[in-house]
Amino acid sequence: MAKFDGIRGQELLDVENLKKEITLIFKDNRYLFVRIENGTLVCDSIPE
Repeated sequence: MAKFDGIRGQELLDVENLKKEITLIFKDNRYLFVRIENGTLVCDSIPE
């Protein structure tokens, strides 16, 4: 999963728990969105 290599080893600053999604916020202002779709974990990342 090379698309997530940028967050490996980064310090986790905050976790936001929304209705159907968890957002992980890392020290370098990257966000990782985790949700369940059709019984499978789906992750999207947004570099800042």
